[in-house]
Amino acid sequence: MDQNIDKPMPSESYLYTAATLYDVAAIKNLIAPFASADIMLPRTESELFENIRDYQVCKSSSRLVGCTALHIMSPKIAELRALAVHPSHQSQGIGSTLVQICINEARRLGIPSVFTLTLEEDFFSQHGFVRVPRETLTQKVWSECYKCPKYDRCDEVAMLHHV
Repeated sequence: MDQNIDKPMPSESYLYTAATLYDVAAIKNLIAPFASADIMLPRTESELFENIRDYQVCKSSSRLVGCTALHIMSPKIAELRALAVHPSHQSQGIGSTLVQICINEARRLGIPSVFTLTLEEDFFSQHGFVRVPRETLTQKVWSECYKCPKYDRCDEVAMLHHV
């Protein structure tokens, strides 16, 4: 077994690309430990396959080390969701780059606002997101909340970025 597999590579070796169907298992495996720790929501393979076009990934030596998704809710708002970076690759700028990729995609599509529901308020504040009352987000945004295991005990902060 290669003992260097979990050591971060220099940032220039990271490849950012749209996710493919072949990335689904790796995305699910990347998210699973964070979901188990109640840090983020779990994603099923079915959800990932259905929404694979929303996902961007970061790879190091062809190994998936980061992911996020921009999920379009309406012509006016999209959600940045499922941001995860493998612990051995954190603090390398991967999360920041993935957030910027999503913001750039929203801008390209003409979507004026991107929101996120997060436990990492400081991180998203550094990227231009501001805390907003959850109630200000449209009902369409909350249409998926009923599926969340934290539905009756939501501890996430709503944050908004004007593109």
